[in-house]
Amino acid sequence: MSRRVQILAEPAQGTTVQRLIVVAVLSLVSSPCEAVAQSTETGYTPVDDQALLAPADEDWLMWRRTYDHWGYSPLAQIDRSNVGDLRLAWAWTMEPGKQETTPLVHDGIMFLVQACDVVEALDARDGTRLWEYRRPAVEAPATHACANRNAALYGDRLYLGTHDAFLIALDAHTGELVWERQMADWRLGYHYSGGPQVIKGRVVAGMSGCYHINTGCWISAHDPDTGEEIWRTHTIPGKGEPGHETWGDLPDEERRGGSAWIAPSYDPELDLIYYGTAVPIQWGAAQRGTGSEDVLYTNSTLALDPDTGEIVWYFQHLPSDEWDMDHPFPRIIVETEVAPDPDAVEWVNPSIEPGSRRKVVTGVPGKPGIVWTLDAATGEFLWARPTNRQNVIVGVDIDGRKGIPNPELKLHEIGEEMFVCPGLTGGLAWQATAYSPEANTLYAPVNSVCMNYTLLETEPAPGQHHGSGRIQLVHDPESQGNVGLLTAVDVATGRTKWVHQQRAGFGGSILTTGAGLVFASDDARRFRAFDAQTGDVLWEQILNSTAGGFPVSYMVDGVQYIAIGAGGGQTYRSLNRDLEQPPGGNLLFVFRLP
Repeated sequence: MSRRVQILAEPAQGTTVQRLIVVAVLSLVSSPCEAVAQSTETGYTPVDDQALLAPADEDWLMWRRTYDHWGYSPLAQIDRSNVGDLRLAWAWTMEPGKQETTPLVHDGIMFLVQACDVVEALDARDGTRLWEYRRPAVEAPATHACANRNAALYGDRLYLGTHDAFLIALDAHTGELVWERQMADWRLGYHYSGGPQVIKGRVVAGMSGCYHINTGCWISAHDPDTGEEIWRTHTIPGKGEPGHETWGDLPDEERRGGSAWIAPSYDPELDLIYYGTAVPIQWGAAQRGTGSEDVLYTNSTLALDPDTGEIVWYFQHLPSDEWDMDHPFPRIIVETEVAPDPDAVEWVNPSIEPGSRRKVVTGVPGKPGIVWTLDAATGEFLWARPTNRQNVIVGVDIDGRKGIPNPELKLHEIGEEMFVCPGLTGGLAWQATAYSPEANTLYAPVNSVCMNYTLLETEPAPGQHHGSGRIQLVHDPESQGNVGLLTAVDVATGRTKWVHQQRAGFGGSILTTGAGLVFASDDARRFRAFDAQTGDVLWEQILNSTAGGFPVSYMVDGVQYIAIGAGGGQTYRSLNRDLEQPPGGNLLFVFRLP
């Protein structure tokens, strides 16, 4: 597929909440300088390409631990027989603000990225602080600018995308700033929320903030030693590029959106990077002036050549979006039998040879809560099925490589009201699904929620939030008041293995382990371990707040730990007011066996 790619340089090679909080308040007060070293001997060894391709079982080196985004730890010390004995090992007070962090762990050191780019290196056994880095804060107009989800380890450095639209490299031993490069103007809403991945020796990152009124976003690759940009691929095509015509006659400077606000997955055998993209801006076609045009490459899966950034293939899950149904969430890569059950799967490619094995890109990439399965090499549509009630997608145009939006929900005029499922918070938002290779099963924390939705008259200006719609979230009338659905889906057949349905929403992310456990959190502050085969609850801990962080597992000195950051994150509590809680209270909780 031919399109513009800018090649800019050659690459270089069972405890009470009260007790937990008492433990956590020992967090140290920071000094005003950027990096504060507590210890010069960290024991950290460099992370090379082989370690990223096949990480040690005890480490968690990148966002979902491995390039395939499984969110899976092979550690099995904590298993079905003893998980009920999990107890608090230690806790740590984190920075206030939007908290959606992923702790990274290597050589017994935890790297904890927090709101507005405060980074701490901690002893992963007990939380003793080794060093701290504090990014000078700016008053960014983007409401999600400080929700930094992950960093990346490579060599002796920690790489980070910041709330003020810089890419930076920190010394992993000391926290000192090695280099920084400004990538965009934060005053226009640009920022990084999904952090970088290091792929083939390059720092790859997707720009976010295009839910504000600026021009489109992009994905770029950088030299890890200097930050120099190697290539850049825009998520909205320019004049003369394939897909440009899908925006109609709209001037290029008014083609907005396409944020890439989740870290990419990567397959080293196919040598492809997989990125998801977000919605067009403004929300409604009547507002942005695009009629029924598809507006590529919004709400799409993009497969990129890691050497050039060229788009090798794409699939657009929701063309001509009207309802803020983002599709930038994790793409999971799995080799599996492809045998969708027509009784369980709503949309199936009739050309599939049942029982054939393929490498696929799967998961729940967007807010509608649909599991999509595509051929990882070609992007060919294989099958798709909802996991929660949704009425925005009604079919698949296989030859056109896109989903089919519901024509009955088309908002022809500003001021129209529509009943749309899911609601703005999505069946699933940025929270991550996970995969178990032992069960060949995808675990999705989805929700039943709808909305009364109306487009608004707006006069956008650069740097302002798009302010496109008025939303009233309501219960799904068929859900009997239950919001949360933890759903286990067979990756080969698409069948539902089990569903754990409950009143509280699932606003957190999923972790799977080699011992057949699934860890998930909810709006009732519960962090629980489920049996991966049956869905039975095997352990539960009430936290201080909803857990917005991505759970991880690691091992130090022969002891397995489970860690999760609480505070902030996606919630569905507005539908169940009795679950309300005070804002803030960002804490990292770390559990182990006695």
